[in-house]
Parts: sequence; structure tokens; C-alpha cells
Amino acid sequence: MQLTISGRHLDVTPHLREYIDKKIKKLTRFDHQLLEGEIILFRDRAFDVAEGKIHSGHFVITAKGEGKDMYDAVNDLIDKVIVQLERHQEKIRTRRRRAGAKKLKA
Repeated sequence: MQLTISGRHLDVTPHLREYIDKKIKKLTRFDHQLLEGEIILFRDRAFDVAEGKIHSGHFVITAKGEGKDMYDAVNDLIDKVIVQLERHQEKIRTRRRRAGAKKLKA
């Protein structure tokens, strides 16, 4: 997966970049067709914010995580992306079950 990490008015340290890479690798267990991702890190008044956009075969997942520090924001972002990936996988499983049931009845 091709990953772009950038910061708005913020320097992204190598340790933070490595941390984000490690967290993103968790997503491959949900969908092996993740093509590319973009993560933007910035500070918004009192919170640190991480916005992410992940492109897969036929859909795009967008999420926004907030936290007291950048690591909490990244964790919140990854949690939200995982919820969306699980929801998408459940939709696919449900469609396959319905399609199989129709074939058996006919």
C-alpha cells in the first residue's frame, strides 16, 4: 500500500511516521486490496487532529481522529477506519449470503 503522510504547519518526525506505518499495517487484515492512503496531521486549537483517506478497489474511506497528542489522534483515526472497514466487509458477506439463498430457492 502506498502511504502519504504530511503535516500542515507541523513537522512529521521519523518516529511518528514509523508509528503510523505500524498502525496502517493492521488494516491489511481487513482488506488486502488497500491501494493507497493519505494522512494529514495538524493542530486545531486545543486538539491534535489526524485526517485520513484510504482508497481501495471500489470505495474510499475517510475519517478524522482527534486527541490530546498526535499519537492519540492517530489511534482514534485508525479505530474509526477499522469500524468502516468492518462495516464494508459485513455488507459484502450479507450480499453473498442473499445471492446464495436465491440460487438455492430457484
